[in-house]
Amino acid sequence: MVGIICAAALAVVAPSVELSTAKATARISLDGARVVSFRVGGDEVVWNTRVAGEIGANWNHGGIPICWPWFGTSDGHDPATELHGLVKNCRFEVISTVSCAERAQAVLRLRSDERTRKIWPHDFELVYEATLTDTLRLSLRTVNTGVDAFSFTAGFHPYFRLGNRNLAYVTGTDSLMFCDARVKSTLDETWRGDMKLTAACDHVFDERGASAAHSIVDPSLGRRIDITSSGVTRLVVWAPDDSEAADGTPGPGQLAKGDSEHFVCVEPAFLWAGREITLQPGGRQQFDFEISVSPLK
Repeated sequence: MVGIICAAALAVVAPSVELSTAKATARISLDGARVVSFRVGGDEVVWNTRVAGEIGANWNHGGIPICWPWFGTSDGHDPATELHGLVKNCRFEVISTVSCAERAQAVLRLRSDERTRKIWPHDFELVYEATLTDTLRLSLRTVNTGVDAFSFTAGFHPYFRLGNRNLAYVTGTDSLMFCDARVKSTLDETWRGDMKLTAACDHVFDERGASAAHSIVDPSLGRRIDITSSGVTRLVVWAPDDSEAADGTPGPGQLAKGDSEHFVCVEPAFLWAGREITLQPGGRQQFDFEISVSPLK
C-alpha cells in the first residue's frame, strides 16, 4: 500500500479504510468495499441497521454496498446468500491511499480467484476508487482479465438516512419511463412529478442518458442529498415497509420494526435483460457515483 499523508487524517484500520478531510469523513469496509459511514459536518448521510454486527457476508442492509456482477437475483444463484452478486462476500485489498486537507482517496482492488470462479466462472479485476472532499465520489472499474467474453449487470445500492420518510421525496423522476418491479419488469409507464415516499415502493426508472442527477429532499432533517451518476442507465428507488423487518429480535444486518421510516435506497444501476454490459478479453467498463449534501433553504 502507498500512503501519502499531509494535513488530513487517513488510516487503514482493519478491516476498513477511514478517510477524513476538513469537511467530511468516510469509512469503507474492506469486506465488500461497502461504505459504512459518510459524514458531512458531523452529520451521518448513510443509514445502517441498529444491529450491524459483523460487517461482511451476513451483513445485509445498510451503508453503500456494491452490486456486481448481477443486480438483484441471477439464475442458478441462491437469493438468500447471493442476492446482488458475489462482491459482498469478498475481501478487497488496498492498493493506494492519498490524503491532504481538502482531498482523501483510497483505491481498492478485487481479483478473481478459485473461490469467485466457483460462483461466477470468469476472470476479472475490479478497481474501486473512493474520493472524499466535501462530497463522496465512488468509481467502480471492471476489467475482463480472462480469455472469454462475459456479460454482467451492476450498480451501487446506497441506503440514505432520513428523518421521516413520509415527508421526503426524490426529484428528477418526472417524465421517466418506469415500472413497479414488484409487479413486472417492463418499463412501459411514464412517471409524473417528483417521487414522494409516503408508501413502500420498488420502482425502476429508465434514465434519459448515461449520466443523471437526482436529489433526495428531506424536510425532517432539513437537508438535500444530491446524487449524480455516469455509466449507468437505470435508477432504482426502493423503500420497504415493516413486512421486510425481522420477526422478534433482528439479527446482524436485518431490518427491525420501524427502520423503514428512516431510510430510502436510491440506486444508480444497469440491470435486467437488454442492459447488460459485455466485455471482451481486455475490455473495461466504469461507472461513477457522487453524493453531496446541502441544507434546505
